[in-house]
This record gives sequence, structure tokens and C-alpha cells, in this order.
Amino acid sequence: MIVILTQCFPSRFGGIESLVSNLSLELSKSQQVIVLADRHHFFNDQIYDNLHKDKILVCRIGGLKFFRRRKKIKELKSLIESEQIKLVIGDSWKSLELGIGILNKKNIPTVCLAHGNELLSDNESKNKRIIKTLNSVNQIVANSFFTKQLIKNLIKSDLNVDVIYPGAVDLNNDKKSEIKNIVGSPVILTLARLEKRKGHIFVINAVKKLLLKFPKLQYVIAGDGPEYKDLRKFVNINNLNENIIFLGRVNDSQKKYLFEKATLMVMPTINESKNKSIEGFGIAYLEAAFFSVPSIASNVGGTPEAVLDNITGKIINKIDDLYETIFELLNNHDKLKSLGDNARKRAKAEFS
Repeated sequence: MIVILTQCFPSRFGGIESLVSNLSLELSKSQQVIVLADRHHFFNDQIYDNLHKDKILVCRIGGLKFFRRRKKIKELKSLIESEQIKLVIGDSWKSLELGIGILNKKNIPTVCLAHGNELLSDNESKNKRIIKTLNSVNQIVANSFFTKQLIKNLIKSDLNVDVIYPGAVDLNNDKKSEIKNIVGSPVILTLARLEKRKGHIFVINAVKKLLLKFPKLQYVIAGDGPEYKDLRKFVNINNLNENIIFLGRVNDSQKKYLFEKATLMVMPTINESKNKSIEGFGIAYLEAAFFSVPSIASNVGGTPEAVLDNITGKIINKIDDLYETIFELLNNHDKLKSLGDNARKRAKAEFS
């Protein structure tokens, strides 16, 4: 039996959620997998759990964070008593913190996933908790060499840290759900939570200028998050509603339709480390790559490992280069196709 402790799991939307879900489902092909997950949305959680009930067992824990974390460890302890656990995987140090002591006492191997954001803190007490937990696990798996360096800078020990890039699901064989208002030519897509670090506002500003050259251009923003109201307000003020649409959360069948329509995936992440927010890798770039859609990303965090400059997309060194980079690619169909073909080949070879 493998137990996965996670705060980030569908029906919640995001890269880590997708990663932990796919990891759980793949491991279930050879082992019984039990997922102890936070409850996110009662109805949507049930849909996900019922869909996968023949593969994994998901135990949802709700309530206030303080009590939720302790309830989860109580469930873990009951599973430990079965003496069937071969491995416990935590989606981050936070999920393993309260249970690592008893897991080590019972000699149950532990793996901690590391993504980047959760390692950033200027709080001395929190840093001590991070360091203590990381130093107590058997293995850390970082999602990029950038994240590995964050860990090494933090713990300053010889603890073994491996880099395993996140896989992405090739949705080409999935069913497709049409989204009727995707009618632009070209179509620029950002698939991400609406957070400041994802750089949506810079894409919107670039679109304002691009419309002078590409009046039928459409910018599609898929995802939800705390920046929605501000982004929507900005679009309204600048009279961009005809060319910019907000889709909210999308499922896999809708993603497939979006990627088939998209000309370019653009997510110019910015360094928000001062606000404890940075992109450790970027699974959405890979999801687009499976559909031969090249990406534009920024030289921040682990994104240059997800998008290879001038091979599978373009890496911009400063945000002021975004407009020119989008403009040049949209004007060069041969380059756009070459980058897209390379992106698909790399995705299929390295990230399935």
C-alpha cells in the first residue's frame, strides 16, 4: 500500500493538483493507493472520487486548517496500524510535517515532493519547521534543478535530492468539449491559476498593441484565482471584451479543445519571491506541447527547464520583450510550426 498525503488534489485546479492526481493513478497500476486529501468542493470532489474509485481510494478531510491537518494524521495512524504501508508520499513538507515522527519510528519510507513556492519564507520559525521536516524524510524529489537549488540553499546538508520533472497528460486521445466562443485568429492562450506571478496582466497589455496588427486576435484566459476581479476590471476599462475572454476552470475535454485552437501558449511568469510566490516548473507548457503548441515563458524560476529557448518556444529575459516576442512569432509561421513540432517531440519523448 502507498499512502499519499496531499493538500493539493482535484477537484481543485492547478499544476500540483494535476501532478499528484496523475502520480496517484499511475502508481495504482502496481500498488494499492490511498490518498488522504483536503476537501475542496463537496460536489466536484465527489465527481472526481467516483470517476476513479476503481483505481484509488480517496479519503477527504475538511474543516479548519489546524484541525484538518491533525485529522489527516489521525487517519494516517490508523493506516499505519494495518502494517500494510510500504511508502508514504507527501505533496510537500507541509503534508508530512505532523506525521514524520511516527513514520520514522515505524521505519516507513517517506518521499517529499518539492515545487518551489512552499520553500519560500522569511519567517525564522517557519524556516526551522521546513528544515526540520526536510531533514527527516528519506528522499526529496524536486520538480526542477531550480527547486533543487532552493532546497540546497535552505537545508545546507548532504540530504539526497533528486530532480524528476513532472509528467503531463497527453490529452490527444481524450474526448473533446467544444467551447463556442473561441473564434479568434490567431488564438493566444494562458492556462493557469489567476495569480499575479503568472503574468496575465502583461499579456493583456501586449494584446492591446497586437490588436493593431491582428484585429481578429483572441486572448483566452483559462483558470480561476484571486486576480480575476482585477484582471476583469482592467479588460473592461480598456474595452477589450471582444478579444479577451475568461473561461474560469476548465476540464480535460475542454483543455483539449483549447489546445487544438491555440496558436501560442503564453505565460510570462514574474519573480514574486518577495511575496513568497515563484514558478518552480510549469506543467501547462508541457500540456500545450503535446498539441504542438509552442510557449512563451520568462527566464524566472524553473520555467526555462519546461520551455527550451528557440527549441520548444521562446524565453524572454525581461517582461518588456513580451510584445515583440509574440509579434515576431505570429508573423513567422515557419518558426511557429518548427517550435511546435519540437515541443511535441520533446513532450512525447520526455514527459509522458
